[in-house]
Amino acid sequence: KWAPGALVGSKDTALLQALLMSFTSQAMPLLMGSDWTYLFPPMPQSAGDEIATGRCLPAAKRMHKDPESVFKDFQHELQAMSTYCGEYNKNADSRPFPNNH
Repeated sequence: KWAPGALVGSKDTALLQALLMSFTSQAMPLLMGSDWTYLFPPMPQSAGDEIATGRCLPAAKRMHKDPESVFKDFQHELQAMSTYCGEYNKNADSRPFPNNH
Protein backbone atom coordinates (compact mmCIF):
# COMPACT_ATOMS: atom_id res chain seq x y z
CA LYS A 1 0.00 0.00 0.00
CA TRP A 2 1.37 3.34 -0.98
CA ALA A 3 -0.70 6.46 -0.44
CA PRO A 4 -0.80 8.74 -3.50
CA GLY A 5 1.67 11.61 -3.07
CA ALA A 6 3.28 10.13 0.06
CA LEU A 7 7.06 10.07 0.36
CA VAL A 8 7.08 6.88 2.43
CA GLY A 9 5.03 3.72 2.47
CA SER A 10 3.01 2.28 5.29
CA LYS A 11 4.39 -0.05 7.96
CA ASP A 12 2.85 -2.95 6.04
CA THR A 13 4.67 -1.90 2.87
CA ALA A 14 7.99 -1.61 4.71
CA LEU A 15 7.55 -5.04 6.27
CA LEU A 16 6.59 -6.67 2.97
CA GLN A 17 9.54 -5.08 1.17
CA ALA A 18 11.91 -6.20 3.93
CA LEU A 19 10.56 -9.76 3.75
CA LEU A 20 10.89 -9.82 -0.03
CA MET A 21 14.46 -8.56 0.19
CA SER A 22 15.43 -11.02 2.91
CA PHE A 23 14.04 -14.02 1.03
CA THR A 24 15.47 -13.10 -2.37
CA SER A 25 18.92 -11.89 -1.27
CA GLN A 26 20.15 -15.31 -0.17
CA ALA A 27 22.73 -17.16 -2.21
CA MET A 28 21.00 -19.33 -4.78
CA PRO A 29 22.23 -22.74 -5.94
CA LEU A 30 24.08 -22.79 -9.25
CA LEU A 31 22.08 -23.83 -12.28
CA MET A 32 25.14 -24.84 -14.29
CA GLY A 33 27.73 -27.28 -13.06
CA SER A 34 25.54 -28.72 -10.32
CA ASP A 35 23.96 -32.16 -10.31
CA TRP A 36 20.29 -31.76 -9.46
CA THR A 37 19.28 -35.30 -10.39
CA TYR A 38 19.15 -36.34 -6.73
CA LEU A 39 15.96 -34.25 -6.51
CA PHE A 40 14.15 -36.41 -9.05
CA PRO A 41 12.09 -39.04 -7.26
CA PRO A 42 12.43 -42.55 -8.57
CA MET A 43 9.74 -43.30 -11.13
CA PRO A 44 7.51 -46.32 -10.69
CA GLN A 45 8.01 -48.88 -13.44
CA SER A 46 4.56 -48.21 -14.89
CA ALA A 47 5.29 -44.47 -15.16
CA GLY A 48 8.63 -45.23 -16.77
CA ASP A 49 6.90 -47.43 -19.33
CA GLU A 50 4.43 -44.66 -20.14
CA ILE A 51 7.22 -42.12 -20.55
CA ALA A 52 9.35 -44.49 -22.60
CA THR A 53 6.48 -45.28 -24.94
CA GLY A 54 5.13 -41.74 -24.92
CA ARG A 55 1.63 -42.84 -23.91
CA CYS A 56 1.39 -40.12 -21.25
CA LEU A 57 1.81 -37.26 -23.76
CA PRO A 58 -0.01 -36.12 -26.87
CA ALA A 59 1.62 -37.40 -30.06
CA ALA A 60 3.10 -33.98 -30.88
CA LYS A 61 4.98 -33.80 -27.55
CA ARG A 62 6.35 -37.33 -27.21
CA MET A 63 10.07 -37.14 -26.57
CA HIS A 64 10.82 -40.57 -25.07
CA LYS A 65 13.03 -39.12 -22.31
CA ASP A 66 13.43 -39.72 -18.63
CA PRO A 67 13.94 -36.80 -16.19
CA GLU A 68 17.71 -37.30 -16.02
CA SER A 69 18.16 -37.00 -19.79
CA VAL A 70 15.89 -33.94 -19.87
CA PHE A 71 18.09 -32.36 -17.19
CA LYS A 72 21.22 -33.25 -19.16
CA ASP A 73 19.74 -31.64 -22.30
CA PHE A 74 18.83 -28.57 -20.25
CA GLN A 75 22.41 -28.31 -18.99
CA HIS A 76 23.76 -28.49 -22.56
CA GLU A 77 21.32 -25.82 -23.74
CA LEU A 78 22.14 -23.63 -20.75
CA GLN A 79 25.87 -23.92 -21.51
CA ALA A 80 25.22 -22.98 -25.15
CA MET A 81 23.24 -19.94 -24.05
CA SER A 82 25.98 -18.95 -21.62
CA THR A 83 28.57 -19.17 -24.40
CA TYR A 84 26.38 -17.10 -26.73
CA CYS A 85 25.78 -14.42 -24.07
CA GLY A 86 29.49 -14.31 -23.25
CA GLU A 87 30.37 -13.73 -26.90
CA TYR A 88 27.60 -11.13 -27.25
CA ASN A 89 28.86 -9.23 -24.22
CA LYS A 90 32.47 -9.48 -25.33
CA ASN A 91 31.56 -7.67 -28.57
CA ALA A 92 29.43 -4.98 -26.92
CA ASP A 93 31.93 -2.20 -27.63
CA SER A 94 31.66 -2.78 -31.38
CA ARG A 95 27.87 -2.30 -31.49
CA PRO A 96 26.21 1.12 -31.85
CA PHE A 97 24.07 2.60 -29.09
CA PRO A 98 21.63 1.41 -27.67
CA ASN A 99 22.77 -2.16 -28.33
CA ASN A 100 26.23 -1.70 -26.85
CA HIS A 101 25.54 -2.76 -23.29
